[in-house]
Amino acid sequence: MNVRAVAVNLAGVAANRVNRLGRHTVRRARRLWRGGRKAIDGPVHAGRRAAAEAAAWPARADKTFTKVRKRVERFQEHVVDPWLEQRDVERSLARLARGRGPIVVGPWLSEVGYEVLYWRPFLMWMLDRYRIAPERLIAVSRGGVADWYRGIASRYVDLLDLFEPGDFAARNAARRDGGDQKQLSPGEFDAEIVRRVAARHLHGRAAPLCHPSFMFRLFRRFWFGDRSLDFFLNHVRFERIAPPAAVPRGLPDRFAAVKFYTGPALPDTAAHRGMLRALVSRVAETMPVVVLNTGLTLDEHRDFTFEDVPNTTMLGDALTPATNLAIQTGVIARASLLLGTCGSLAWLGPMIGTPTIGVYADDRFLAPHLFVARHAYRLMEAASFTTLDLAAVEALDIVPQLAAAGFDRQRA
Repeated sequence: MNVRAVAVNLAGVAANRVNRLGRHTVRRARRLWRGGRKAIDGPVHAGRRAAAEAAAWPARADKTFTKVRKRVERFQEHVVDPWLEQRDVERSLARLARGRGPIVVGPWLSEVGYEVLYWRPFLMWMLDRYRIAPERLIAVSRGGVADWYRGIASRYVDLLDLFEPGDFAARNAARRDGGDQKQLSPGEFDAEIVRRVAARHLHGRAAPLCHPSFMFRLFRRFWFGDRSLDFFLNHVRFERIAPPAAVPRGLPDRFAAVKFYTGPALPDTAAHRGMLRALVSRVAETMPVVVLNTGLTLDEHRDFTFEDVPNTTMLGDALTPATNLAIQTGVIARASLLLGTCGSLAWLGPMIGTPTIGVYADDRFLAPHLFVARHAYRLMEAASFTTLDLAAVEALDIVPQLAAAGFDRQRA
């Protein structure tokens, strides 16, 4: 046996075991060190996290509170306030309905379109809902529109019988300039009108007032999208308007009535004036045209003029301030076609049986009213109503074809 070789081997084995033991000891020591660090750092990190969360809590709480507050405000604005306003209006109407005395309805000082499309149907609903006899109502409007209130009010008072046209126009303009475009509340001018109505027609006795603000307050929530169509339809009654008995003389047997005026739907620009003139000229090639220009300045709108277009007739001196709307209604009722700015008398045309084309250049403010008009015309089985974007007139020569093919009316 080689004792020396055995000794060397045993020494190597011993050295290897010592090395392994050393490495194991180092690893063990390292694990213990890391465990100790974690044991120390864990509470430190937890404490830091807790401190950070505590510092962030006010900001989170404020954000949550802001979200809740905004939701509550939206609920208040879009649900609670409309309901409270509806309740207030309906209670006011119920108080008006009590008794047997006269009720002044109006005075109507706003746009013609709102009068025929909303105010008149609202009054018809009010009579039915609160069982008010038409004999109690005194309608107050302007322009000789007594026929519009037939079956609603037994008496009609025209504002231009109470005021000189210039005085009326100036005071109504002052009312609009004061921010009361939509008659959201009775003002000083309304009070003066009611006093004059009482003095001339009620022997000086005051009468309760059914003011247009009731209608505007109720329906503006619908126009803004806070109320449904069902809500709106539950507060109106749509019926056609009987054509007036008196019709202006000297009208052609078959003609188109034209009523273009400036406004948000059809701003007064050189381009629009040119396109409208071309449009009216093309219609005049198909049939005679009667232009419903009043030459009056009773409101903020101004008429587009077409004096030099061939085959056109101007009403001119036939219109007076006190009868201008009555005469225009008669002409429209007699016409084969009504062509005009989308709004105002364009809403009236289908109601009295005249096919109508409403022309616009900007429909941003027309959407809810077009929605109502089309629905109303279906309910009352009115004449056809078509809209036309002025931008399409140059590209599509369609109006003469519509006038010739679609609106040939036979009249007794």
